[in-house]
Amino acid sequence: LKGAHCRRPPWPPAAMVKKLTTASAGFLLNATLDDVTEGRASYTQTGRRKRNREKAEQRTQEIELQAEKAPRLQATWLEDERKKTQLPRPGREASEGGAPGEGGIGVGIEDFEGGDGTLGKKKARRMAVLAAKKSREAGKKGNAEKRAHAVAAEALKGKAKKTAMTPAAAELLKRCRRDPAGEQRLLALVAERVSGNPEKELEIFDVFFELHNHGSDATTKNLALLSAVAVFKDLVPGYRIREQTEAEKNQVRSKVVLTMEKHEMTLLQTYRRLLPAIEAAMKRDGPTFANALSALVKAGPDFNYRQRLIHTAVRYANSGDAGVRRAVSEGLQDMVEADQRLEASKELVLAVGHIAQTTAAGKGGAGGMHIELLQVFLRLQVGRAESAALQEDTGAMKDADDETLKGLAESSITQGSAHLQKAEAELLYEVFCVYLRVMRQRHFHGRELIACVLVGLARWGQQVNLELLLEILQELRHAVRDAITQSDELVALQGLNCALVLLSGPSQALITDATWLETALTQAFALALPSLYSTHSESAEWPPARCYDLAEGRSLQYSRKELAATLEAESVPFLVLRCLDNALRCPHGFGKASDGVLATLLEALFLLAAGADSFVGMALLREASTLLKKNRRLHTLLDPEGGLFGLGGITDRAVSIAWQLQPLACSLAPAPARIGRGLADV
Repeated sequence: LKGAHCRRPPWPPAAMVKKLTTASAGFLLNATLDDVTEGRASYTQTGRRKRNREKAEQRTQEIELQAEKAPRLQATWLEDERKKTQLPRPGREASEGGAPGEGGIGVGIEDFEGGDGTLGKKKARRMAVLAAKKSREAGKKGNAEKRAHAVAAEALKGKAKKTAMTPAAAELLKRCRRDPAGEQRLLALVAERVSGNPEKELEIFDVFFELHNHGSDATTKNLALLSAVAVFKDLVPGYRIREQTEAEKNQVRSKVVLTMEKHEMTLLQTYRRLLPAIEAAMKRDGPTFANALSALVKAGPDFNYRQRLIHTAVRYANSGDAGVRRAVSEGLQDMVEADQRLEASKELVLAVGHIAQTTAAGKGGAGGMHIELLQVFLRLQVGRAESAALQEDTGAMKDADDETLKGLAESSITQGSAHLQKAEAELLYEVFCVYLRVMRQRHFHGRELIACVLVGLARWGQQVNLELLLEILQELRHAVRDAITQSDELVALQGLNCALVLLSGPSQALITDATWLETALTQAFALALPSLYSTHSESAEWPPARCYDLAEGRSLQYSRKELAATLEAESVPFLVLRCLDNALRCPHGFGKASDGVLATLLEALFLLAAGADSFVGMALLREASTLLKKNRRLHTLLDPEGGLFGLGGITDRAVSIAWQLQPLACSLAPAPARIGRGLADV
């Protein structure tokens, strides 16, 4: 039995094992392998995400730590962003690569390399062809830009080449009847269309240039350029147009931006042709085109080529033709009054300083400098910094950093007080350089020019330092002495008024020799007697320019500001009263004077009142009566025998005003006659 049991067939039978293997074992085996693979994949994916997240957190912590060690500023951040978004630069060779991040324009070898750093022959050939193509395109763009700049430079030199006319302008000229009447009607039509819709109709502006160059007669040619200036001055923007670089042109921009850029570039190209044309026309016929140049100066002080425009206007404001000088100088005055940033004013002062330097060197011609140039200086808007400081709200941004304040200043449409104060300091420095150069070379210039310089020194002289103030006072002393010697009451009174104003301000404590003021003032008053017969109405130039205006052809209006400026610069009676007022307030003048000096002054005032116009005499008598009320010891002057005040030492003389009261009492004007009789009875 034992043997029989050992010889039994193996379990399980082979047929059953074969059946399980073929039917179920494969499924179980496959199911087990899939489950294991899926579990491993899930574990691997979960680990990679976790590691990436941990790396990102660690990188963020490192950046924060670096930022804490070195705080990020706005300028640094902007520079980093510019480097990251830097555009391709044209002109880079293919061999240099040309990665966009490095500023290249081509495609580099590294852009075609595979993961293992290998490069196939076909890819290398395609890369070389593509790089060569891009290099040719960059070269064409660069050459086109160079040609455009060359044409613009030649246009500004007055030697612009003939450019092709736009099809729209050529079509209008083709349909126009080429006679004076037809061409002038075309000018009116083009001016109306361009003014009505400049964005679309600016391309027909070439009609003005064509008719100016090839018009039927001289009148049509002149009207063409005058019409061009009249239309263009209304289109000039209040900012400079910057030409775009090739990198900026390759950027993607919206349709609105592209339209605006096209319009701006068309305006700039038109101005490049208009400015040389008006300069050439001024050389041929200045009186005809002086008003056009003046209008262009008023409209374009903040536009491109400002320096050239202002220098041209200054040159013609100093021309030999009085009409041209008057028209151009009025345009410069309006430009200076409307200047908010004081940049155009500084260009004007530099141009005038160059003319003053040329005149001093003997190269300015026979005419020298004219008063119209320095009259523009009196319109300079010095003092805007104080107004801007009052309008600034410094409480809200008191604790802001420099970068924030700088960004706010750049985004503001107005200039800050700090910027305006710096601009005013630079402007006044150049102005005083011109004034002192004219004062030291006063034998080259006329009396009106010297008087205008003295008005400017009296207005802004208190803003200089003590060293320059002493130098100005020394020049004033010599100028007043020379004017009295030459019997020039206008320059003498202007110089005395300037000296008294300078010594009445913060420089009252200045220790200097000012004893010459008392004698010079009395002598200047004696010289002013023939000029006191009228305030201004008897002048041959009445009414003064810019003082009166006929509004709408019906009502007469006057400008108080313009009238005050005219009286300050040209009226001798006004100067006498100003000198008297400043002398009584100045401690170096008559503020602390003795009785003898005041008696001499009162004698001169009553003499002037007796021979002056009734209105001027009333003002002088009012000042004299104020002096008599304040100084009771001077009442002896009313006595016919007068009083002795120690004026002449051994040869002392009596001072009396009783004899001047007799003609005042007999005056035809009721007010001076009443005052004269009243004082005579006292």
